Amino acid sequence: MPQKVILDIDNALGIPAQDTDDALALALALVSPELEVLGCTTCAGNCRTPQSTHNTLRLLQAGGVKALPVAEGPSSALDRDREAHFRYLEAKTNGPGGRYWENLPEPPALAGAADALAAPAFIAHTARQYPGEVIFVALGALTNLALALLEDPDLAALIQGVVHMGGSFDPAEGPPFVWHTPDIPDDIWRTTLRFNTVFDPEASAVVFRSGIPVTLVPANVTALVFQRPVHLERLAAVDTPWHRYLATYAGPWVEWSVHERGLPGAHMHDPLTVAQVIDPTFCHITSMDLSVPALLLGKGSWLTPDGGGLPVKAATAVDTPRFEGWLAERLCRPVLECYTTAPDAAE
Repeated sequence: MPQKVILDIDNALGIPAQDTDDALALALALVSPELEVLGCTTCAGNCRTPQSTHNTLRLLQAGGVKALPVAEGPSSALDRDREAHFRYLEAKTNGPGGRYWENLPEPPALAGAADALAAPAFIAHTARQYPGEVIFVALGALTNLALALLEDPDLAALIQGVVHMGGSFDPAEGPPFVWHTPDIPDDIWRTTLRFNTVFDPEASAVVFRSGIPVTLVPANVTALVFQRPVHLERLAAVDTPWHRYLATYAGPWVEWSVHERGLPGAHMHDPLTVAQVIDPTFCHITSMDLSVPALLLGKGSWLTPDGGGLPVKAATAVDTPRFEGWLAERLCRPVLECYTTAPDAAE
């Protein structure tokens, strides 16, 4: 039976100088028979939450997806002011790097709308509808799940697990892991930008302390996998509106990553996280300890091999060639018919 999942995403597809990997992670889920996507919840991070909602609805519309719920979450973290984060991203969007997005066609007008339930209520409703069957795939901040748990702590026993793109760890040998990108000054990373786990650390603490089994796919590992120009060319060669949409709107981020960051392609953080649910052999998984106090303080590494914290599973290595080839092939597939058939037609 396919694994039931909820995808929680900060989808910035089409926004200049912002990641495309959330959108491609959703696309991957929609073409993979190993998964049953019960709905998407949207959060803040790569963009503001309403932008994530609109981008997700447009993506589903491009794929001909019928009646897949998109439930919108709050625009802010539980207890942190992230306006400086968004102001920096918006300045970057309007900066000189935006030239890579200048020739994009105007996105289509939205034909659908967000679900009537807000994201936390949608999570609670779905967990109760399928007790013990749902994996929450968290590709952004953990705000939505935390709010659901704060409202009803008993939900923790009903959720099969959380697979989350987040965190980093220091290798056993060599220097500590430090995220660095040449287009963003290091002091901005230290003081302003916060993504995924650390965008809303109080929410992350609620989830980690809930007792739900957690698997992390950290940045050390996701930074090793890419959508390369050759993969994009392969996607663009599939002559359907869906594949043209994906290739068109993902293309500028690949070009940006190559020319502005000196990378071989665009990082595929979130598709690797979804793939880990589909095929756990892509990554080597290790037991680690997670220190919630260190996470909340924002000092040092909060994910360690033996730090006396909460037990979690974490990816520590990835088979890059196998994953990249597999992802390129998967994204060339059509959206599964179960998503493109209207419910009344199916009956």
